[in-house]
Order: sequence, then structure tokens, then C-alpha cells
Amino acid sequence: FYPQVHYLQRGDVDQKKEVAVPGYLEVLTSKNKVVADWEYIQPREDSPLSFRRSALSAWMTDVEHGAGAIVARVIVNRLWQAHFGQGLVATPNDFGISGAVPSHPELLDWLACELIENDWRLKHIHQLILTSAVYLQSSDTNKNKQQMDPDNQWLSRWLPRRAEGEVIRDSMLAVSGQLDTEMYGPGTLDEKMKRRSIYFFIKRSKLIPTMMLFDWPEHLVSIGRRSSTTIAPQALSFLNGSQGRVYAEGLFLRIDSEDPDVVIEKVFQLALLRAPAAEERMVAKSFLTEQKAVYEAQSDQQAFANACIDLCQMILSTNEFVYIE
Repeated sequence: FYPQVHYLQRGDVDQKKEVAVPGYLEVLTSKNKVVADWEYIQPREDSPLSFRRSALSAWMTDVEHGAGAIVARVIVNRLWQAHFGQGLVATPNDFGISGAVPSHPELLDWLACELIENDWRLKHIHQLILTSAVYLQSSDTNKNKQQMDPDNQWLSRWLPRRAEGEVIRDSMLAVSGQLDTEMYGPGTLDEKMKRRSIYFFIKRSKLIPTMMLFDWPEHLVSIGRRSSTTIAPQALSFLNGSQGRVYAEGLFLRIDSEDPDVVIEKVFQLALLRAPAAEERMVAKSFLTEQKAVYEAQSDQQAFANACIDLCQMILSTNEFVYIE
């Protein structure tokens, strides 16, 4: 802990200039307010803490005299973007005059007020969005919608989008019954870990390959909105990756049946949360029969089980599993 922080000449710690004191953006602060107005906690003389971050958080959530009004808008815009792929303001890192104009300014203001009035609880905003009519729209479209709203700026329909790499991996762990839900603790570089992907340790020289395949963001800069690419190695990782096979094996173990009809029914229910259509059931049954014959020709004692695991792996590789419909 340093009692004082100095400006440094050319970043050299041996060339200290004047003392750098805490301050807030004047454009977001009432003219009659000073830094001390948000310093609610005064440290003891022997305290190793300055409580400057506490003062900063108080200023950031002060709706009347601080940055609270804009912070609330930025937060709810990020939540909206997380659920729809694009925020009400298309430039989440820029709410200034050089950024995009809100597509629905009244909605943005209303959500911001809801956040503030409900003690800044994010779950409340999530619930409002997920139960809204606009979120529950179908992705079906028609010529009239395409002409009136070609880019879906006015949210006339739902736009399917691929889930983030962390969501895909966590979903595979969950449906395969292998997800370790333990919270907190240190991160890891082990790609085989069974905890949620948020516990991957970030090391620039050893990034997680699967996460990089699915557009893991650059961790040294602020990324307002992730890119989403579709490339061949993504499909190959589902079909040939060792981890994909492990997830498929776990999914089959949850089914635990030697009846092809039961296997097909349960794999669709567990992975896609629906029953298979008649045509899908027929194709899946034909697939199991053919794969079983291939394994039996190789004198495989687990021919049916391996055929079922192949089916599970195929279902986990479908667009329906990795896209948010």
C-alpha cells in the first residue's frame, strides 16, 4: 500500500511528479459535488485500506449526482445484448456522441429505471427480458417482415445465433451428467476439467484450444461484443475431438438402455429438450442399425453401445444444440 500515488515522468518510478489525487469524470458529476461527498467510509490511521474503490462505487451508482443514470443504461444494454446478440445500443462500449443511437430509447430508459428501483438486481432484469413477448417470438419470417425490418433492428422476429464457446462446453457437460457445479476456488489450464468454463485460467501463452475455436475473446482489451464465426474446425472438433467423445459417452450412460427406441427418445429429450419427429426417429434408428453392423464387423463386443455413443455425439454436434433458437 502506497500512501500517495504520483504521476511518473515517462512511466519511470524514479521520476515522480505531482501527487495524483482521486477524481471523477466532470461530465458525469454535478457541479456542486466533490470527491469527498462519496467517501462514506473513513479509514483508520492504521488501516491498510484507503476505501477509494468504495467511494468510486458510490459515485458510479449515484443516480442524482454521479454516474448512476448512464451506468444503469450501460448495464441493461449489456444484458439485452447477452440475450439478443445485439444491444438496444449497438455500440456497447461507446454511449457517447460517436456511438450508435439507441434503437428503442424509451425501452432502454425504462429498463434502467427498473434496475435502479430494484436495488440494482440483475436477476430482475433477466427475468423481465426472458419473459417478454419480444424474447418469445418465433424465428419464422415472411416477405413483409423482411421488407419492413431487413436487419431486425425493430425486433420483428427472433434471430437464431450460435452460443458462446463457454455455453456450448458447459451445456455438453450438463447434458452428459458430468458438470461439476462446485463454485469458487482457483482456475485451471486443464481442458479436461469438469467445472464451468468460467474457471479456466487465462494465460496468454497457453490458451484453451476449444475455447479459441469458438471465438474466445482477446483478454487484454475490452471487447464490447464478441465475434461469431462459423468455420470447418468447429465441426471437426465435435466429430473428432476427444472431449466431444467423452461428453457423448456420458450422455449415453445417462440413458442406460439397450432398446433403440428408448435410446433415441431419451437422447432427444436430454440434449434437445423435445421428442424426435417421426422422420428423425426413422433416420436415427437406421443410423444405429448401420453403425452397430460396422462395429460388429470389427468384432467389437460393445457394438450397440458404441453405435449409441455415435448417435449421442451426432446430436451434440447439431445446430439445434449449439444455436439459441
